Amino acid sequence: MDFVFASNNSAKTKEMAVLAQEMGHSVTNYRDILGKELAFPEETTDSQLENAKAKATFIHQYLPDDWILADDTGLYLQAFPDRFGVTSSREFKSLNVIGKEAEINYILSLYDQGQDRSAYLLAVLAACSPAGQLYTGAGKGGVKIATEARRGDLIGGLDDIMEAENGLTLSEMTLSELVTYHDRARALAQVLQEIKTAK
Repeated sequence: MDFVFASNNSAKTKEMAVLAQEMGHSVTNYRDILGKELAFPEETTDSQLENAKAKATFIHQYLPDDWILADDTGLYLQAFPDRFGVTSSREFKSLNVIGKEAEINYILSLYDQGQDRSAYLLAVLAACSPAGQLYTGAGKGGVKIATEARRGDLIGGLDDIMEAENGLTLSEMTLSELVTYHDRARALAQVLQEIKTAK
């Protein structure tokens, strides 16, 4: 399937496109089609699902003949259950933690060596069909915060410190491994299954 991605984040778009391509699908950013950037409706602070749906239906108004894909991703830390989650980006901004390296260093600084490092990224995707039907999926990526950032060639940012079930950070994995373990790949697999089941 060919999807148009409803995001103003170029790094996220690239990541989504790479994962989708490995799964046999394509993702193009809406800005590449419309030739301009739009301001999305304000997000909620308590529902990733509603945020993803709102972005998908918003871009669907401009590109009604395309399949529109949108996401909302949050960081969840077991040791700090009242922090981050759906408001990850807002909290970083309020703390003046700007940029992925600063975010990584900040998160690592929250932990002592013996502390519970359980954590995951939760991606929620919504796909809006040309007929306006919504299909959704969610996927968790990672099981704990690594003791240090470990970088790979494909994906960076928080994936550098998010260790998955196989003992590797998401950034250290091969593309075929990422399709199995990455939060956005898992969410996309659910969306695709939902679309297939509906046909």
